[in-house]
Parts: sequence; C-alpha cells; structure tokens
Amino acid sequence: MIHYTLKNSCKCCSYRRGFSLIELLVSISVITMLIAILQPALQSAREQARRRFCENSLRQLAIAWVVYPSDNNQKLINSLPDDTDGWVKRGAGWAPIEQGKLYSYVRTLKIWHCPSDPTGNQRSYSIVAPLRGENWDKHLSSPTHSWAQFGTDDYADILNPSAQMLALEELDSRGWNIGSWIMYVRQGQKYSWIDYMATFHTRGTSISYADGHVNFEYWQDPDTQFASHNELFFLTDPGNVDWIKIRNSYRNLQSVSDVMQTVTP
Repeated sequence: MIHYTLKNSCKCCSYRRGFSLIELLVSISVITMLIAILQPALQSAREQARRRFCENSLRQLAIAWVVYPSDNNQKLINSLPDDTDGWVKRGAGWAPIEQGKLYSYVRTLKIWHCPSDPTGNQRSYSIVAPLRGENWDKHLSSPTHSWAQFGTDDYADILNPSAQMLALEELDSRGWNIGSWIMYVRQGQKYSWIDYMATFHTRGTSISYADGHVNFEYWQDPDTQFASHNELFFLTDPGNVDWIKIRNSYRNLQSVSDVMQTVTP
C-alpha cells in the first residue's frame, strides 16, 4: 500500500491578506453611495406605512360614527368639539378625546392621531360641517349667512353614504382642531375655500365616507398644495378642480332650494 503525504508547496497560502487602506476607503465610499441611493426609497416606504395607518384609523373612526346613530334613534353625533354632547370635547390633549361621545365606541387613542401630523395635535381629524358640524343648521336660523348650508342631524337624510364625505385630515396650528371642517357651498361662492385640506402625506389627503370606507385623494391643482403648506384660510381659487371634486362629495344630502346638490365646472 502506498501512502501519499500532502504538503503545502505555496508559501503565500500560509498567511491571510488584510485590506489595504485604499480598499477600505473604496468600500466605505460604495456603502455610502448605496445608502444615499436607497434612502429615498426607504423614506417613501416609511411614509406609505404611515399613510396606511392613517387610513385604517379613519376607517375605524368612520365605523364607530356609523354605529352611533343606530344606538341613538338615527341621530348623528355632534361633530363639533363640544363639552356637552360633542364627539370630542374642546381643548388640546387626550382628555377631550376620552371624554367625548364617540370614544366609548373606539377606545384606542392612537387611531385619533396621524403619525405624519406635524402640528403636535393629538387629534388629526375633523368631521365635515354638513354632518351636524359647524353651522350645519344655519340655513334655518340665518339663511342669508355666507356660511349657511343645508346640513343634517339625521342619518336618513344622507342620499348616498358612499359618496358623502365624513372626515378628513385637518391641519390646525392653533393648538387643536377647533371646529369641524367647512367649505362654502353656494353657487355664488364657487371656488372659495374656508378651511383647506391637510396634506400630511405629501400629495394628497386621507378622507372617510359615511358608509365607512376610506379613500386617499391625490390633489391635481398646485394651488391646493400651496394652500395647505401655507395654511391659507378663506382662499378663492377660480378653476380649481379639487374644489369641484370636494364640493360634490362634501354635501350629498336631501336637497333644499337655497343650496345646489352638486356644482358643475
């Protein structure tokens, strides 16, 4: 039997070769470049996750809002921050939310706040005025008032719940979202905003509807973005296609003569 003995014949294999300084610097440069390339994608993914969280929060609040009338003779919850019977009470902090009428239907505080809300407000959302919100009954008490609009406190007055805007992200830098979200509704006030939509998620706004579903609306007119970023109230912007879109979902209720049901371009 013949035995073979293997021996190292290559002296260069007897030690490990380390990185040179130049190779190390090149590696660091490549890693830095990769991070720079990937960072926008990572930020975008993070913002998408925040938007999805926001949409889910609005959906839960919308479902709670829909359930409330079934327990209260079809009457809508008071959509104004109000210390007597509001969906939330007045003031900043978590206590006004916990003490509001809607909290017993959705006992999770984190869903009242959008993670992309830069204001520091605990509540990032407001309910639209026609749904027993700000000046909802002004057509009865002061029909000539510029904010007068046909609103309702009865769920049965909603013509098409899937087309009736319910709540949206609102940016109010006065310390908390003081009112409900409101806009002009009459033909003579066409293209005139009162409040503006918050654009926490860059190019659009999360909006819920009276049947409980949620959409993310991308805004087409640059002026809509400008108004949001610069906190412009009472803006008139002729030809704004976003105004038409919002106006026709803002009020989808049983009609009366002083307020048109829809507005055309």
